[in-house]
Amino acid sequence: MKHALHEWTGVSKDVNCIMETDANGTAQKVAVVVKVSSFDSKNSNRDSHMIEVTEGLSFPNITFSSSSITPNGQGKYKVAGKLSFHGVEKPVEFMMTEEKKDNKRFFNGSFQILIEDYKIERPSLMFVKTDNEVIIKMNVAF
Repeated sequence: MKHALHEWTGVSKDVNCIMETDANGTAQKVAVVVKVSSFDSKNSNRDSHMIEVTEGLSFPNITFSSSSITPNGQGKYKVAGKLSFHGVEKPVEFMMTEEKKDNKRFFNGSFQILIEDYKIERPSLMFVKTDNEVIIKMNVAF
């Protein structure tokens, strides 16, 4: 998130992700669940406030479920699906890349959301609200 005075990143390492592949190992479907309370911005007060702002006790999970994954050449995929956050479900699309290393597959991608689209009031500091735009990045390995 960004604020006029600073910006920060919240990271979750508590991610549940499942991917379905075809017989050749090409990604076909993906589903992800992340607990709102698992994000760490290296500031416990800010993290607690974000759980409060996002009503993390009432809406404890952020979920994504793909509706399509289209190979786009050389380890790139176009992914479309639904992101559910704060009780609101919205369509999202993004590019995902795949790298293979040491018998593992690494998938990376990012997309932007507007937190107000998910009926979340933007937090403020010194009467100035954070930016509405939030970049969501994912890095998963199988």
